[in-house]
Amino acid sequence: MPSIIDMLSGSLDSNAVAAIGKQLGQDSGATSTAISAALPMLVGAFSRSADQDGAAGLGRALDKKHDGSILDDVAGYLSKNDQSDGTGILGHVLGSKQNAASQMLGAASGLGKDQASSLLATLAPMVMGALGKARRDESLGDNNLQDMLSGAARTEAKRAPGMMGALSGLLDADGDGDTDLQDVLKHGVGKLGGLFK
Repeated sequence: MPSIIDMLSGSLDSNAVAAIGKQLGQDSGATSTAISAALPMLVGAFSRSADQDGAAGLGRALDKKHDGSILDDVAGYLSKNDQSDGTGILGHVLGSKQNAASQMLGAASGLGKDQASSLLATLAPMVMGALGKARRDESLGDNNLQDMLSGAARTEAKRAPGMMGALSGLLDADGDGDTDLQDVLKHGVGKLGGLFK
C-alpha cells in the first residue's frame, strides 16, 4: 500500500500545483516547495490528533464525508477554491495552534502567514481523502488507520526532522496558540536544509 504522502504526491501533478499556486499568487516552484513542507506537517498533526483522541472519530469522519473521491478529481476540487471544509478540519487537528502552524509553514517555505494558512486549508481535505481512500481500498479498521498514520509520521520525521521536530514542539507547547515565531524557529524550523532537495 502506498504511503499517504505518496498518494498525495501522485495526485498533485503539475496542473494541480499550478492551480494552487494561482490561488496563492506564487509560481509553481515556490508552490511545490510549500506543499512539500505542508504535507508532512498535516500528516504529523493528523497522527497526533488520532493518538490523543483515538482514531474512532477520524474513522467516522472518513466514512461520512471523506471516501477518497476528492483524489479522483483534484482539478474540480481546486477549481471551487472552497476552503470551509479544510478550515474545519484544521480547527480539529490543530486547535488553538492553527495560527502558529501557519507561521511555522510560512517560515519554512517563504510564504506569508495568510498564504500558508490558505495552503493548509486547501490540502487538509486532500489528506482526509487519502486516508479515506486507504481505509476503503484496504478495509482498514480504526486501529489500522491509526497505525498507518503513526508510521507515516515516523517516516516523515526521518525525512524532515527539522519540520517534524518543530511541529511536535508546537503541538506540545502550552498556551493559547499565540506562539512567537522565534519560539517556533528554535524547535528546528531553521534546520530544514534537506527538506526541499
